[in-house]
Amino acid sequence: MPGISFDRAVDYYDATRGYPPGVAAQLRDAIVATLQLKRHARLLEAGVGTGRIALPFIEAGYFYVGVDLSRRMMRQLRQKLDGRRHSTYLVCGDVMHLPLSDAAFDAAVMVHVLHLVENWRQVLDEARRVLHSQGAIVIASDERDGQEGAPPTPRAQVQQAWSAILDELNVPPDQRRDGAPHGLDDRFQEHLQMHGAAVERLTLLTYRQHPQTVRSVAQRYQERIYSSCWVLSDDIHAEAARRLQRWVDAHPDPDAVHEPPAQIDAMIARWN
Repeated sequence: MPGISFDRAVDYYDATRGYPPGVAAQLRDAIVATLQLKRHARLLEAGVGTGRIALPFIEAGYFYVGVDLSRRMMRQLRQKLDGRRHSTYLVCGDVMHLPLSDAAFDAAVMVHVLHLVENWRQVLDEARRVLHSQGAIVIASDERDGQEGAPPTPRAQVQQAWSAILDELNVPPDQRRDGAPHGLDDRFQEHLQMHGAAVERLTLLTYRQHPQTVRSVAQRYQERIYSSCWVLSDDIHAEAARRLQRWVDAHPDPDAVHEPPAQIDAMIARWN
């Protein structure tokens, strides 16, 4: 069974998942510098979507192949590229079964993908298969919930409240994707090392998030913006949304605006 298609999110994905201006280009530059990529490098992105990560690489002239389940998401990326000269190929396919040749790429990039697939180990194995012998896998993750000791961000507050509400409603783990590995799960590193990789963890960059409030973050849960809400049944989600609204109404300052700090961390796997 393939992973989760984001067809339903295409109309709001960029507005709700996009980085502040300049951050995506900084991420590209950090990856290029970390991997010491040459201009002729051939890059693969698993879960390319609307091009949030891809566009700065494409604009810089890199050879780029993006694979995604969602034709609608990639159609939007294609529209962004309309009229530009580029070396970009978009493939509708399952990242657990990459329809690509062995040893064809210098690097594979994955951002917020592995928690959406049925078998993340198979995705990593497939990425390794399509890499050159000295290729690299970059698994990147946004860490947005604040630094240790800092007040919880609006996002963290709402996530905690939402999780508590699902507990109250006795929502089982398989309807919450609680067992899916998020961020830079230690299991990713263990699997890569078992297959001969040297794995490095580092922070690629820090930035300030878009302005947010407790109310605006809660609204995204209520409107099922996040994929974690899609697996809930309609009646469970509706009741959870009602309870979340009561929590927001009781919050001491739900409309206080925050631009909390965030960082993009990465797990870099290399083979020698």
